[in-house]
Amino acid sequence: MASPVQAANEDLLGAIKADIAAKRLSSPAGNNALEKIDRIRQENPFDFSIVPLTYKWGEAYVELAESAISAKDYARAQSYLDKVWLVAALTPGLEEAQAKLDNVFKGKPQLAASIENTAPDKAELERQRQLAQAAAKEKARAEAEQKRKAEEEKRLAAQAKKQAAEEQQRRQQEERQRRAAAEKAEKAAQAQRLAAAKSTVKKPAATQPVASKAVAAAVSADAAEVAELWNEAKEDSAPIASYPVEDKLLADRNRDIVDSLEPVCKAILDNDASVVIHTGNKADYRWLTVRLTLCLRRMDTTFRLRHSFEAVADNNPFVTLHPSRETSLVRQSSD
Repeated sequence: MASPVQAANEDLLGAIKADIAAKRLSSPAGNNALEKIDRIRQENPFDFSIVPLTYKWGEAYVELAESAISAKDYARAQSYLDKVWLVAALTPGLEEAQAKLDNVFKGKPQLAASIENTAPDKAELERQRQLAQAAAKEKARAEAEQKRKAEEEKRLAAQAKKQAAEEQQRRQQEERQRRAAAEKAEKAAQAQRLAAAKSTVKKPAATQPVASKAVAAAVSADAAEVAELWNEAKEDSAPIASYPVEDKLLADRNRDIVDSLEPVCKAILDNDASVVIHTGNKADYRWLTVRLTLCLRRMDTTFRLRHSFEAVADNNPFVTLHPSRETSLVRQSSD
């Protein structure tokens, strides 16, 4: 962090740059670049950061002198150059501008004498050369310091990148180890559960075959009884409506039949009716039952279709609607 003195010095250098850009080179009094340059030289005689700005100040005056020469205002041009000779005699372009002006006044000794009197002496030139050398050394030192800092930042960035990569590898390795341990523990637990399950399995009793036969016989008897009840189950209530079914759609198993069943489904829902499906065989009955169920679910997903089958001799299938019943036809038959 810069000290207050350094901060103030930086502010002053910035003000000098602004003055040079605005051509406030040596006037107005109290607010020009030359006065600020002299102030830095007095307060910080070993601060060579002012030297490049001094040359910038001199180059600005040389430009003004060139413009004055082009405008044939030779006296003004010389006054500009005189200021530079006294402050920054090594300003680039100064000697060339002076030579151009000297060629204009050849053969005029009075003007030449005045020019010679305003030129700096050898001691001043030597002092300014030493300032220039010191400025060059300071510039080289600053560039070397900047390069060192850049290399250090690069080294630190590479080190941080390496550390991040190593940390990532470490975490990945830890994750692999954790997963391997978890997998091993799960396999061990699974083996224990399998062993425990095997230990609880009991050997079949000697009387089990006899029991199995008895159960099988009972199941067989129940199944036969249910089949008989289904065969005997008949809808004995009078139909409240009858709807024909398109035989071709049924025979072709055309699923578009659902659209033609919509009036039937609406009547079923409106009357909470049960249905008897009259078809030539059970296969047609089962397929048509599925289509009716899908049709009803489009309209009411909670409705449960109560249906039964009755065979017809011809190929004219139809559906009849009957009053709602609380129990199935099979249960009514068994009762």
